[in-house]
Amino acid sequence: MKRLIVFLVSISLFGYSQSPNYSEDIAPIIYNKCLQCHHTGGIAPLSFETYSNAVSNAGLIQHVTSTGEMPPWPPDTTYSRFAYENILSFEEITKITDWIANGVPIGDTNLLPPLPNFSNNSNLGTPDLEIQIPTYSSNANSNSDDYVCFSIPSGLLQDRQVRAIEVIPGNIEIVHHVLVAIDEYGLNPPISANCMAPLGDQVYTYAPGSVPMQFPNDSVNKFGIEIPANSNIALGMHYPEGSFGQLDSTKVRFYFYPQNTSIRPIYTEYLINEGLPPDPPFLLPPNQISQISSTFGPIMNDMSLMSIYPHMHLLGKDMECYAVTPTNDTINLVRINKWDFEWQGAYLYRKFLKIPAGSVIHAFGSYDNTASVTNPNPVPVQSGLNTDNEMFVFIFQFLDYQQGDENILIENTNITSTINFPTNSKPNLSYIIDLLGKEINPKINSPYIEIYDDGSAKKHLIID
Repeated sequence: MKRLIVFLVSISLFGYSQSPNYSEDIAPIIYNKCLQCHHTGGIAPLSFETYSNAVSNAGLIQHVTSTGEMPPWPPDTTYSRFAYENILSFEEITKITDWIANGVPIGDTNLLPPLPNFSNNSNLGTPDLEIQIPTYSSNANSNSDDYVCFSIPSGLLQDRQVRAIEVIPGNIEIVHHVLVAIDEYGLNPPISANCMAPLGDQVYTYAPGSVPMQFPNDSVNKFGIEIPANSNIALGMHYPEGSFGQLDSTKVRFYFYPQNTSIRPIYTEYLINEGLPPDPPFLLPPNQISQISSTFGPIMNDMSLMSIYPHMHLLGKDMECYAVTPTNDTINLVRINKWDFEWQGAYLYRKFLKIPAGSVIHAFGSYDNTASVTNPNPVPVQSGLNTDNEMFVFIFQFLDYQQGDENILIENTNITSTINFPTNSKPNLSYIIDLLGKEINPKINSPYIEIYDDGSAKKHLIID
């Protein structure tokens, strides 16, 4: 017989004395972790906006959450941790399982949280600069995607320093991703067909569920990027197959620091970019799994790493990236065990990672070019920019290290999604630690502490 002993740390514990119910326990999980895709008109095929929706799909919900398939979060959280992780905690998965096992009780509907608002209103207020692409009709047919780039004058007459960037998709159902770049020298034409990425300094990547880019800042440090006067803003748009004829008018919004603010600039660089010019291409033979590796470095100066963006195409299977310091310490950067071309993006670290001078960055990946449902007749595939080519890329956002950078929080707890979720006074579980402060999954007969997003904590002990 198992007993749960709870020790009060900072607030009283409610719940777990009774089985979870939809109104108090399950709806908050679904609203915060699922509805950004699973709402009417969202990118996912099923809506989970109501109790009846959830009950009708209870078996599916239990399966995909217990296996970790949903919500989609490609990085391996046992390898490295990031800001804005869209994952379910052990407690949340347990609540879903227990709720279903106990007959999906609805509970007191007066305690339901407000349904999230899925309008395209900004989370950040009125922007200082808004750029909108001209209304565009997707050319993606039933067997091909549409990649197109737009370059639009900023209209700025002086340099401005950017504190935040936000993309508002014009048609959330068809916008797969958006690459935002600053084109200082007019390198891009107004519109470019078959354009995988715009030319210029890439500064932000949007994919469904992305959060706005809010650069860290405090009383001492202001981080961000600069838009030079008379620059163009370039947007690389990806519309998926089957979206032919659907219209889009995506916007990108910039939020500025006060004029002439001194910022520490964030740089964006393709530090791992195997198989693209000036390097020779790589070839993936048919009917086999191939491995590829690449290195960068040693780096010349101490680096404060803010984010990493891993990238492959349709044959990608897995990838890993880490840094080895001059003292042979390993710094895990990102590992994706099951690559999915449809779920990719830039991943921000919770705090800046210090990568010491002299470190070498190592990257490994594998590609599956064997016969499958999606690849029935394998052919040789060469590296390149098109979707039917392959890529092996890690994009880094970083700046020159200064003492104390590793203590600066990147994650803005006020931003959880590009979708406006109402504020919920009920604290959410952030993570679980042992008595030594190590993040764990709870075990029988071992005390553990739950840490909540409002700073509170609860100490538990499950006795068998």
